[in-house]
Amino acid sequence: MRGFLMAGAAAAALMMAAGCAKQMSTPANEAAKRYFDAWMHVHHPDLTATENWIYIEEETAGEGKPADSAYVFVTYTAMDLSGNVSATSDSLMAKRLNTWQPQNYYGPVVWNRTSQQAGIYYSMSGMNVGGKRRTIIPGWLMTYSRYSTEEEYLANVTDGTNSIYEIRIVDQTDDITRWQVDSMSRFVGKDPLDLFVEMTPADTTEYGFYYEGVISSEEGIEYDFEKMDTDTASTLFPSDTTVYINYTGRLLNGQVFDTTIEKTAKDHNIYNSGRTYEPVSVSWGENYSGITMGSSSSSVITGFAKTLWRMSCVKGVKSATGLFWSNFGYGYSGSGNTIPAYAPLIFEIEFTEEPEG
Repeated sequence: MRGFLMAGAAAAALMMAAGCAKQMSTPANEAAKRYFDAWMHVHHPDLTATENWIYIEEETAGEGKPADSAYVFVTYTAMDLSGNVSATSDSLMAKRLNTWQPQNYYGPVVWNRTSQQAGIYYSMSGMNVGGKRRTIIPGWLMTYSRYSTEEEYLANVTDGTNSIYEIRIVDQTDDITRWQVDSMSRFVGKDPLDLFVEMTPADTTEYGFYYEGVISSEEGIEYDFEKMDTDTASTLFPSDTTVYINYTGRLLNGQVFDTTIEKTAKDHNIYNSGRTYEPVSVSWGENYSGITMGSSSSSVITGFAKTLWRMSCVKGVKSATGLFWSNFGYGYSGSGNTIPAYAPLIFEIEFTEEPEG
């Protein structure tokens, strides 16, 4: 009897050990890989993976240079394996899907190649400027980590989503700072929106920042675009000053993304009936970084604050236009769907009266 119990215990132990061994040897993405491979077999049986483990479904070779710079300008559409679109920068695609919104930005966006998820980074490998590619990306490649083998991706990435990306590369640069400065200079030179009167591309107030103030007096109108470092410039306003302003914010393509003026909102098709359009209060601090806006004393982006500060440095300035690079705006992240990454911004600001009521 005792021998039977000992044999039974040994058999149970072996079964438990075998079960544990089987569990430990199961790849983290085994089920996900089986599903993806089966989907590929049904929908694209003739496609083979690239050396980077993605699948190229369609491709149009571009006639430009190899797109190997640090930053690329792309239009893209992302979708799942069923074709459901999760994001797009293509206005035609958005209109086709009935998701187009007038306040959203559509057009080329800037991608830092090395900051993209691995599957997207691999999808751009070997492309030329002007080229277009549609790729199918396994979920385990949708990670910001980098591994040298597919096995490592499978073992370490368990929360990625199988994706299809349509990518068109329209331009590239290795120096995103220089690109922004050059774009701003070209804008001021052509001034397609007639925002500046006397200022020229050489009249930068400080690096990455253009400013032109309007001074109204009995003698007429003068324009202030004197070079002045806002880090050290002295304001004429006491630090506890509260003023009221109207403003309108634009991208370099002229698109208005925000305004306190109802007519401007309606003219640019971004009117929101749930918003009150009226001048907003601005409170001064010891320097431009201490400027806050609204009853909640919200902080403002650097370029907006610099424009306000410069307006307070010269007597008689009633309104001004500030143009500044993304370092003074929303940087590499942009802001929602309205302001893309690395976007220079324009703000027209006017001192006005406190709203009644």
